[in-house]
Amino acid sequence: MTIKKGTKVTWTNKDDAHHDISPDKKEDPNFKASELLSKNQSYSFTFDSAGTYAYRCTPHPYMKAIIEVTE
Repeated sequence: MTIKKGTKVTWTNKDDAHHDISPDKKEDPNFKASELLSKNQSYSFTFDSAGTYAYRCTPHPYMKAIIEVTE
């Protein structure tokens, strides 16, 4: 996904399993991890810095994606 700097992204768990959003770069101050989300729970994060942000679901590491943030 490609978004502009300042965009808020919201993830909503629509599954019965618990999921989270866990940045590949654990100490990245520009992208904070979520808690485990139960069904219908959401997590939002505003990307204020341009860059490439890879993340995955900790319980299901094959579930992964990249967000490209542009100026």
